[in-house]
Amino acid sequence: MADEAPQQSTSKLDNAGTLLQSVSTSMVHEKVSILPGHEPDYSACTFCLWQEDHTLGNALRWIIMKDPDVEFCGYTAPHPSEPKIHLRIQMYDGLSAVDCLRKALSNLRDLFSTIDKSYKTSLRNDNYIKENDIDVRAAVDETLRQRGFPVEGDDEGMDLS
Repeated sequence: MADEAPQQSTSKLDNAGTLLQSVSTSMVHEKVSILPGHEPDYSACTFCLWQEDHTLGNALRWIIMKDPDVEFCGYTAPHPSEPKIHLRIQMYDGLSAVDCLRKALSNLRDLFSTIDKSYKTSLRNDNYIKENDIDVRAAVDETLRQRGFPVEGDDEGMDLS
C-alpha cells in the first residue's frame, strides 16, 4: 500500500537495540573491538570482548598487571544478560594498550599450552594424586547413627506405625 509509512532503519539503535538486532538478524560482532573514548595514541583503551566472561577477564587482568609498563588494568561484565566483558588497559609512557593486549593473549596461550602439556604428561606417566572414593551416603548415615539420629532403611529406632 502507498499509505504505509517507510520502516525506520535499525542501524542507529542504542546498545540494547543493537543486541536485540544481533539476536534477531544473526549479525556477527567483532570478537574484540575498541570502545569510544580511547586516547589518540591508544595508550589507554577499553576493549569489548564478545562471548567472554569472568573466566577470560580475570585471567587477562592478572597477566596484564604482571607487565611493569601497565598503569591500570581492570574488567567488568556490563550486565549478566550481555555476553561480553569490557577490559580497560592504561599504559605508562604512551605505550600501546593494543600491543599490550596482543602480548597478554599470546602469553596466556603459552601459559595454557604449558599447563596442558604438564597435565597430559602427568596423566600419561600416572603421576598424580589418587584419592580413594568413599560412599558419601554411607559416611553420612554412619555419622547420623553415631549421633543418635534415625537413618532411612534402619529397622530399629524407626516408628513404623
